[in-house]
Amino acid sequence: MQISIKSLLHNHLSQLLSIVTKIPQEIFHKQLAPDMFSLAENAKIAANFSLRGYCPLVDQKTVAFEEDGSTKEGILRTIQKTLSYLDSLPEVTDLDSSRRINDKAGFTTVDLPQPQYIHQYILPNLLFHMSMVYAIARRYSVPLNKGDFDGFHSYPAEFSFI
Repeated sequence: MQISIKSLLHNHLSQLLSIVTKIPQEIFHKQLAPDMFSLAENAKIAANFSLRGYCPLVDQKTVAFEEDGSTKEGILRTIQKTLSYLDSLPEVTDLDSSRRINDKAGFTTVDLPQPQYIHQYILPNLLFHMSMVYAIARRYSVPLNKGDFDGFHSYPAEFSFI
């Protein structure tokens, strides 16, 4: 059985929602390094990558939801609206290698067939920005673990590999 792209994106967004729920408001402006996006920006970008990927597959204009992007509540609403919108879109059963999708990747234009666009561009970027949310939260002592990221791993509260 193959998991649908919509289900895969929904799963990642649901995990992001779970992670953001556990993060205190006072670190949403924090960065991993001075030249990187803040936790809040990374969360918004991760959410938006799901629709940047999925909307072109169903011939819909790409939308991005942005509530008050600097607050925890705003980020949570952004993710929830993104999830709701994603749920409202039709299911894609197959990716078409003959259909190409164009997008911007920094200062570069991406022009890829649907399968490569999703698997080599959208998913890595969504997971990168989601990882930055996780990394910044952990850097500032938010008690998250791998299970918060993937939804599968489970560790006792005081467990440490180190």
